[in-house]
Parts: sequence; C-alpha cells; structure tokens
Amino acid sequence: MLKKLVAVVVSLQLILTPAFGLHSLEKYATAKQLASPGLLIIDPTDGRVVVQNSADSLRIPASVLKLVSATAALHYVGPEKQYVTRIFKTANPDEFVIKGALDPWLTSNLSFAKKNKQRFLPTLIAKANTENKSKLKIYYSGLYERDTIDLTVNQKQKGIKLTFEKVDAARAQELAVEEIAKQTSVPVSEMIKFAILWSDNRLADRLAKDAAREIGYPTTGKGLTTTFKQALNELGIDHSGLQVKDGSGLSKENRISAATVVDLLVKIRNNPVFAAIYEGLPIGGETGTLQKRFLETAPEAVGHVHAKTGWVNNSVTMAGYVEEGEKEYVFAILADGITPTFSARNKARAAMDRLLGVIVKGNH
Repeated sequence: MLKKLVAVVVSLQLILTPAFGLHSLEKYATAKQLASPGLLIIDPTDGRVVVQNSADSLRIPASVLKLVSATAALHYVGPEKQYVTRIFKTANPDEFVIKGALDPWLTSNLSFAKKNKQRFLPTLIAKANTENKSKLKIYYSGLYERDTIDLTVNQKQKGIKLTFEKVDAARAQELAVEEIAKQTSVPVSEMIKFAILWSDNRLADRLAKDAAREIGYPTTGKGLTTTFKQALNELGIDHSGLQVKDGSGLSKENRISAATVVDLLVKIRNNPVFAAIYEGLPIGGETGTLQKRFLETAPEAVGHVHAKTGWVNNSVTMAGYVEEGEKEYVFAILADGITPTFSARNKARAAMDRLLGVIVKGNH
C-alpha cells in the first residue's frame, strides 16, 4: 500500500502536508547538507505521506540495514533461540572437543562478557584444563574462525598454546567422550537489542547469516539478499531493487529504498515477534548511538525519536519513529551523496535532527 501511495506522487520531488509548517519541512527536507536524500516520513495510521523525496530510489543504507538483518533473524531464527557451546574430554588427556552452535556473541574479552552479558569462551578452557597444561589441542565444530583466533590470543597471554582443528559435527560427536562444561547464550531478542542500540557490526552480520542458514541459503551476499527478500515478501513488504552484501551495513554495495525501510518499520511496530527491534532502538539525546544527538541541534526532539543510525563513506542515514504529541510518525532518511568528511557528515546529521524537530513540534 505504501509503495502505491508513493507512486501516485512520484512525479513530484517533494510532497508536504499542510498540517506541518510548510516552510520548515521544505527547508530541512531539501537542505543542501543532505544532498537530495532518499527520504520518507508517513503517518502510519492512514499511510499519509508527510514529506518525501525520491523515496523509491535505491540508496546505500549503512547501518540502517541492521533493521532488515534483525527482522530476518527474528523471523527465521526466532526471538527465544539460545545457542549452546559445550566442551568434552576425548580419549587423549591433552585434547578436547568444543561443539558449538555458531553462537553469534561468544567473546574472549572479559570486559565485554561482564558488560554485555556475552558468554566468555575462555571459561570452557579453564574448566577443561584443570591440570594447567601449557599445550592443548582443540577439535571444534560450530565455532566461528574469528572466535578461535581470539581464544588463541587469550590463552597465549596465560602461557597456554592452543592448536585448533576444525571437524564436522559427526566427527566431533565421535571424538567426544564426556561433557565437561557448557555455556548457553542469551536469547536472540537480547542480542538484537544490543546490536541495534550500539550498532554492533559483527553481531548483526552473524545474526543475518544465521537467518540464511536457518532456511537453507548460503551466507554469501547472494544468499543474504535472497533471505532478506523472502522475509520481506512474507511480511508483505515491497523490496524492489534490494541488494545485500553483508548483514552489518558496512558494504557500500548494499542498496535499499527509504520506502522499503518505512514499510518495514510500519509492519513490525506492533508485532510481538519483532518487539526487540523497537526496544533496542536508540532514543534521541538519551541512549545508544543517539545519546549525543538532538541536544543542541533540536532539543525539542530529545526523548521523542527512536531510531537506528548509520554512516559509511559518503552515506549518512537514520530511520525509525518520531513522536508529535500522541502521534507517532515513521521515517527513513538515506543521504548517500554526502562528502565523506567528518564535517559534512555532522552537518547532515544536524539537518536530519532539525527536520525531525519540526515534526515533534507539529507547527499546527
């Protein structure tokens, strides 16, 4: 419905509703600091377009793509899923088996484990290596290679040399003699909240890839694109032109339209399966990646914007929900023509903040 509505006005570069300050909206929606962005703000109660600019054009979303990654993960993996990682004895006292489930959030960094509720992988080694041997061989399945590297560095600092050998699940089962310990992750919903709040690239990418594996697609860009399109299809969202190279939004080859992002945000807003996305969204001037936004640029918007931010190279983006009294509007601003400098990006962010400030004030 949203795409059809936007199509009606496609010949016009900017559509404004008179309920808001015409001059202010036009001024900020077409601000030179945004370099003619893909932009759409709607009233979700009736689909009315408040303001739009090239809403159907394909843009580089940066970390706004995490909204789609999170949606796919919650849709296919499920908000309640937890990952279990186990360590076993083998017939050789110097060798152990780790059987994992590709937990997206394992860590070998103790401060991350304490602060973020991540599971601390070295704990499994400590429970297995009770004799404090200096050399151990670890057979493993269901671990990311990056996690084996981080674990090796962690143990080396303790004077322990680890040698890893990747095996398939059947071989791991064959080698395992007795379970020593296990770790169970937080639910996927909690991971999603963190990934959205702090824009965690590795976590978002891993969750997206787990969604692809869950429905039998490869974790390549092609597999992720197919996974995302299927999820959006099943939610009734038009994804025309969607292109995905990763689940984090870091790739400059990712493409999506503001209209698709807004339609997605409308569809998931009151669906309990996707509640973790809204709950994880940074709040303007208060939390996460929006903690320092709006304070000076649009103080009236502090506490009234719940949104995902992003930037990469010449793209500065934000998408989410903005409140005006009891009303809540849905928006996406994908400005991917920004000069890739610190100053230009900050000017673009300030222009976005001021535009949303106009929405918050209402100007009726």
